Amino acid sequence: MAPAPASALPLATTWRGSGPLVVCHPGGPGMDPRYLEPLDGLADGRTVAIVHPRGAGSSPRPAAGDYALESYAADLAAWIRREAGGGPVDLLGHSHGGAVASLTAARYPELVRKLVLLGTPAYGGDRAEAQAQAFHQARREEAAVARALAALEAQGDAYPADDAGLGRLIAEVIPLWVGPMTDRVAAWQARLAGWSANVDALRYFNELVFPVLHREMEHLSAVRCPTLALAGDLDGWAGPEHVALLTESVALGTGEVIAGAGHMCHADATEHVLRSVRRFL
Repeated sequence: MAPAPASALPLATTWRGSGPLVVCHPGGPGMDPRYLEPLDGLADGRTVAIVHPRGAGSSPRPAAGDYALESYAADLAAWIRREAGGGPVDLLGHSHGGAVASLTAARYPELVRKLVLLGTPAYGGDRAEAQAQAFHQARREEAAVARALAALEAQGDAYPADDAGLGRLIAEVIPLWVGPMTDRVAAWQARLAGWSANVDALRYFNELVFPVLHREMEHLSAVRCPTLALAGDLDGWAGPEHVALLTESVALGTGEVIAGAGHMCHADATEHVLRSVRRFL
């Protein structure tokens, strides 16, 4: 058993339901873990543990500003040993959280029984940026998407001044990350606006991880547990091409693309996601 580094941080947790455990790791990085609340439906027959990653929700920030994937994975491994009896657990990661979850499965295989990669990118850099821009521009005629693009253009290359500002910006651009807006998604979007997000974590990812994400994800070849890669066909950041690469990269991979859903497919295709995850687990 590979030991977790001494620098692992204790993670807060939101618990739901009862029954076999499924552990959910949010993304962003740095988003408030409550954005995964549509996954609460998994608590019908299961215990759902949504961990709060370092610097997000109620978990502490790393003193040295360390938001490396290896450190997130060490935190998660330590959490599984402390809170889940050493596992193995069923593990779901969304977006950046999927990179953390897959790295945990690769580095600590004894801790993970099955793995769900929800809206998880297989690569980043210029290639991913260009694809996301193409996805978004193709939908510019949608009023909500046009407003979201305008908000991004107004923000420019600067980061919001504080965590609360980042939370509001994320809510403004949500139409880029979902399929066509519905009343249910709009209500979820409104809640996002009141939840802060960690600017430092996002800056670290954008500047140090995203440009070389294809190399960071090379650990996928070491994942040996059954793995489901699941994303929406309107996901500009982790859509069909990413699902295919994730599925090919792991030994026991299964892929599924959800029609009409975006990067936040757990919010805009909730029942489909819940059904697929239940079936897989």
